[in-house]
Amino acid sequence: MTAVAFRNRFRNRDSDAPEADAADAESTELTDDEGGEWLAYELHEWAVESRSMLAQLLSADGVTHSWQGTTLLAHQDVEEQVDALIDEVEQADARELDADEPQVAFEMDGWSGELQAALAERLGAVGLPHEFDTDGDLVCHEADEEQVELIIEELLARAGDEGLEELDGLDANDLLSALFEATDRLRRDVHDSKGVLGVLEHGRRLQTAATPFGFAATNWASLRDAAADLCDLIEDEESVDDDIADLAVRLRDTLQRII
Repeated sequence: MTAVAFRNRFRNRDSDAPEADAADAESTELTDDEGGEWLAYELHEWAVESRSMLAQLLSADGVTHSWQGTTLLAHQDVEEQVDALIDEVEQADARELDADEPQVAFEMDGWSGELQAALAERLGAVGLPHEFDTDGDLVCHEADEEQVELIIEELLARAGDEGLEELDGLDANDLLSALFEATDRLRRDVHDSKGVLGVLEHGRRLQTAATPFGFAATNWASLRDAAADLCDLIEDEESVDDDIADLAVRLRDTLQRII
């Protein structure tokens, strides 16, 4: 893992490093130190589960750190501790399958080697026992089936983001806020011109947007589908007003919980 030295001083995590994911909740406050440098570990290629695991280990060991997006910030005085914990996460692997436990197989037909490797990494990061059989299918304990399905769905949803527009946190929030305002107008009047135009403009853009950091890819995909359905309904000359209003209300309520 390559560390890039930061010479800037971070006095307070909340003022300098925006929260990114669940790992942030375990960050400790950074203080100024004239005697050394801050190090930045670029962990954007890691799975969310791996970053969360690292955050838990850092907090358990009392290592002062913070997060700036997917970048881990730590002082050079704790470099050896951080490097050791990063190695621990990278070397983490799933436990072996228990032959006495009921097992279930997931077909991997159509999966690339890269995608299978990413799946194995995520399963290992959360400690789920698994293996690939002679047919290339994924085998896990039946008791873990639901959790494995969720990880697979999330991974496939993120794979579906390839080629879509990347939004930063502010752009994503602005887009969702604008779409919320438009759906709120349609909730009250399906013929409201600003509402109709707003849904079509922002709803169609949402369809082309990749999952922003901090969102579950499956949830973002569901949001994209709902926006697409509403746009299609508006553009359908045979659609019924009540159907448009109902879908606008459901999308608006979902957006309200997000923003």
